[in-house]
Amino acid sequence: MFAPVVSAVKKYNLLREFVLREIKGRFAGSFAGTLWTLVHPVANICIYIFLFSLVLRISVTVEDTGTDSFAIFFLAGFFPWLFLAETLGKAPGILIGNASLITRVVFPVELLPLASCGAVFITNGIGFVIFLIFLAVKTGVYLSWLWVVPLVFLQFLFVMGVVCFVSAASVFVRDFAELVPLIVMVWFYGTPVIYPVSMVPESLHPLLGLNPMALFIELYRGVLLLHRIDPLAFVQVAIISFLSYAVGAWLFMRLKPAFGDVL
Repeated sequence: MFAPVVSAVKKYNLLREFVLREIKGRFAGSFAGTLWTLVHPVANICIYIFLFSLVLRISVTVEDTGTDSFAIFFLAGFFPWLFLAETLGKAPGILIGNASLITRVVFPVELLPLASCGAVFITNGIGFVIFLIFLAVKTGVYLSWLWVVPLVFLQFLFVMGVVCFVSAASVFVRDFAELVPLIVMVWFYGTPVIYPVSMVPESLHPLLGLNPMALFIELYRGVLLLHRIDPLAFVQVAIISFLSYAVGAWLFMRLKPAFGDVL
C-alpha cells in the first residue's frame, strides 16, 4: 500500500522526470509550449464569466451558495472537478501507452500513475490559482481559504487511488478505455458542478452523500464562497480518500508482477 509513496521518495528524481515528461509531452510541438497552462485557464474563466453573466444569466442566491454570480459558483466547483476528470480520462492509457518502457526497463512502475496525477494537478492547479486570484480581487481573501490545502491533498489521494485501480485494471480489461469516458460523463452530471445542491430533490440527497466528488466540491465551495468548513463532510472525504488510495495502491502492487507478461 505504501509502495508508491516509498518509491516516490527513493526515486524522486525519476518521478520528477516523469512529471516533466507528461507536462512537456502535452504541449510538444506547439509554439507557445507550457505557456498554454496559463492561456487555457484564463480563457476558461473569461468564457464562463461571459456565458453565465451575459448570455444565460442563471441566478443563484448569496444565502444558498455564498455568491450571486453563477460564473463564480460554477468555477469554484469546475476546477476541482477537472482534477478528477482529466486524470481519470488518462488512466486507461497510463500503462498501456508505456508498454515498451515497462517491458524493457526495470523501474518502479507505480511512479507512472503518480506522475500522471502530479502533472494534471500541477497544470490544472495553475488554473485554480488564477481563479483564486480573480476571486480575491472580487471578494477579498478569507482565512477559510487555508482549508483548500488539505482539501487538495485529500483529493489527490482519492484520485490517485482511482487512477491506480483503473490503470492497472486496463492492462487486463481493455474495455476500460471505452468505459471510462462514459463514467466521467455520468459522474459529471451526477455531481453538483453546474447546479446547486438545493436544486436536487430531497429524496436524492442520500445519493449525493455517496458521491465523493459531490462532497469535495461542496467543501471547496464552502471554504471559498461561504467561508466555512463542514467538519463532518471533511472527515468523510478524509476517510474516503485514504480508503481509495489504500485499495487502489494495493491492487496496483498486487497486479504489478503480471504487467510485463500481459503488455
